[in-house]
Amino acid sequence: MMNKNKESHIGNYFKKRTYTFRTFFKDLVKIIRKRNQIKDSNHSNKVSRKFSEHIMLVVTSINDCIYCEWGHVNWAKQEGSTEAEIAGLLSLNFGNLPSEETVALSFAQHYAETLGHPSPEAKNRLIKEYGVEKAQSIIARCDMITVGNLLGNSISAFLSRLHGKPPEHGSLGFELFVFVFGGFWMDRMMQKSNKPYSE
Repeated sequence: MMNKNKESHIGNYFKKRTYTFRTFFKDLVKIIRKRNQIKDSNHSNKVSRKFSEHIMLVVTSINDCIYCEWGHVNWAKQEGSTEAEIAGLLSLNFGNLPSEETVALSFAQHYAETLGHPSPEAKNRLIKEYGVEKAQSIIARCDMITVGNLLGNSISAFLSRLHGKPPEHGSLGFELFVFVFGGFWMDRMMQKSNKPYSE
């Protein structure tokens, strides 16, 4: 018979996607290989800053990073996004968003839901809608925000451990590393903005 205390603990985990050293370096290598493409996309005007924030908020909504949501909501507002647009992005309801953004936002959702492995059909639709260069810029933004999301979630996972709820497939060593080298200050900024600790 299963121990009652053990049984009650099943499922009591921090559920968000996080990094381990292995998965982080795998994504880091991917980013390094695409560095020229990412650099070009950041310096081009093919994707406006407002559109870029919208793409990153959709990916963030799926990965559920409280730090990235906090930052990119504020930056989206600075770029002129309305409360209705932001609410739509975070709830994955794109009805209030410009129609020319819909394909990219749907792609960003698909990208995050497939853990960064979008289908060839989704990529082809993106290219058909925006052309190769703009499509590459959109994908680059999805790549970059995913790294930010998972780093942020690793910070949250470390704090969750302190509250007795560890990640099911986490890495204490990596979480501590990220928290020490940036997470502590990020969490302090969140506290000052009156954003409470959240799982």
